[in-house]
Amino acid sequence: MQKVNLISALRAALSFAALLTMAIACGETESETQAPVVAAPVVVVVEEVPTESINDMMKRLGIDKRIRVEDGDKAPNNVKQAEIIMMFFDAMARANAEKVSPYMSPADQRVLADMQKSGQWKSATKNITRINVGWTAGAEPGTLLVLGFFMVADDFAAQLWSLSSGEDNKPLILTALPSPPKIVEKLEGNKTEARIQQWLKRNKDELAGAKVPDEIIDIPQQDRSVKGETTSPVSSEETPKTKPSGNPGRRAPTDAPVEKPQ
Repeated sequence: MQKVNLISALRAALSFAALLTMAIACGETESETQAPVVAAPVVVVVEEVPTESINDMMKRLGIDKRIRVEDGDKAPNNVKQAEIIMMFFDAMARANAEKVSPYMSPADQRVLADMQKSGQWKSATKNITRINVGWTAGAEPGTLLVLGFFMVADDFAAQLWSLSSGEDNKPLILTALPSPPKIVEKLEGNKTEARIQQWLKRNKDELAGAKVPDEIIDIPQQDRSVKGETTSPVSSEETPKTKPSGNPGRRAPTDAPVEKPQ
């Protein structure tokens, strides 16, 4: 009797364990079916890199305080170009020709060298009290037109440069553009964009005017024939029958027989 009860109890325990396993399995399946796990969306946080202002750049590069930039807090589009502009005018303000020269075109470098030899560079830069700088987009992609207004003692001077784009790791070069006569007196307004456009227009007008002759002289034709005389064409019979000579300075041969010398 005890043996039967033991077997029955063992069977009951095994059956309960099987049922429990099935219940757990069914529970997991049902749970997965009713409430699928949804992955949480991945949120990418992009931190904005603070853009350095022109004023901060000038402080970092130690630019001379006599240099003033229009819209000084405006962030530059091309940081490298802005740095070159700042260092270029800083060297000018400090009359440092050795630092200015590498930023110039070869033609401007030669002009600078001549100014140094003649002493013009020293006299032109020793009394600089302020340089106002501004720029705008150039005609070629990536280039800039850079305008510098110099206050030298109590006088003003200005120069317009073209700054290369620096593409393909090429050096950034400033090339001086032609200066129309008395351009400082003719520029209107105080905005760089307007002043540069006026400068370019004056250059265009000067170039067009240079192609026009100063004065067209109409020279009247004079009749130098003697009164009463008539001119008649020379007939072909009267023309000497000569043949052109291939050697300059030698007489051309004729068809007439040459008499034998006596």
